[in-house]
Amino acid sequence: MAKRILFSGSIAGHPLGYGGNTWAFLQWLLGFRRLGFDVYYVEERRTAECMDQSLKSVPFMESANARYFRQVIERFDLGDRAALLEAGSSAHVGLSREDIEKVAGEVDLFLNQFGAYTAVLGRVRRSVYLDLDPGHTQIWQERYGVDMGLRGHDLYLTIGLNLGESDCPLPTCGIRWEKTLFPIVLSEWQTHDPPGSTFTTVANWRDYNWIEWRGVWYAQKAEAFKAVIDLPRRVSMPIEVCLSIADSDPDLPILRANGWNLTSPRDRASDPDSYRDYIQESRGEFSPVRPICSLGKSGWFSDRSGCYLAAGRPVVMEDTGLGRHVPVGLGLLTYVDVETAAQCLEAVQRDYARHAAAAREFAREHLDSDRVLARILKLAQA
Repeated sequence: MAKRILFSGSIAGHPLGYGGNTWAFLQWLLGFRRLGFDVYYVEERRTAECMDQSLKSVPFMESANARYFRQVIERFDLGDRAALLEAGSSAHVGLSREDIEKVAGEVDLFLNQFGAYTAVLGRVRRSVYLDLDPGHTQIWQERYGVDMGLRGHDLYLTIGLNLGESDCPLPTCGIRWEKTLFPIVLSEWQTHDPPGSTFTTVANWRDYNWIEWRGVWYAQKAEAFKAVIDLPRRVSMPIEVCLSIADSDPDLPILRANGWNLTSPRDRASDPDSYRDYIQESRGEFSPVRPICSLGKSGWFSDRSGCYLAAGRPVVMEDTGLGRHVPVGLGLLTYVDVETAAQCLEAVQRDYARHAAAAREFAREHLDSDRVLARILKLAQA
């Protein structure tokens, strides 16, 4: 009998224009399934988090959250292996709470994003706390007293490759964090279609609030874009951001005035398929990062950038200290300011075929879900 994996994430947490958020969890589910595991998924949402297409509060079963979740699990053949539960009630999409409790007793490994689902912790054989927001997770717990659900796990895993290192100022909450790159299911991203002409990325302009740790304030991603605001004027290729930003945001005219092409995630990347199409139709990715990743030298690397690389689309991203762990400079390039950002983009443009081939090779060598998940299984001794 195949070993059983249970994964807790937040697919339904962003039902309006966030196909990339969905892929952040699908990579794990499809990757473990590729390895022959019997894979289950569970997610719990509070009633107050349920909304319709206009972002108005609605009952759980009528919500865009429930509708989107149903579409995703059907699209990827997870319908009999996935549960969306309403907190404090028996309402559910897919499997019920009772179904998950029955499954838990035979789970070999439970991966729990942000420690969000604790009901089965005492019943599974091994559990992994999965930190996908290194720095934020630890500061919210240490500085602001937010319960991040850290207790009770057997292994603590983060995508912050430098967390706990001497040059990374971010807290660890007294935990020894094992490190991993995101798993990318390469077969989902490979394409023979030619690239487009435009470097792109998908982003939120104002997502998490500013946070402070030991006198340093870490800003929203908007500030990272502002640091390179005149970049489109410096380079020979168009740059586009598939950007979630309010129509009333005062920064919107500034972006347009400086030559940034803008489109909306709800128009171009609202589900897993359109998100994948958007990446494959790009020439490459240009991506500033949240200041907590750059100033904090967390070694963070996004699953989104991994998808670009797997599609053979080179990535130019802001430096997070990632180069201590993986090769950068060919296929994957890092910058520290607007001048080096422009240099990186032009370097890719001059020798595009070489950088595109290196992007694919980087994905095969470092991000292949078969390799990444096999290593995690070994760490977890599942």
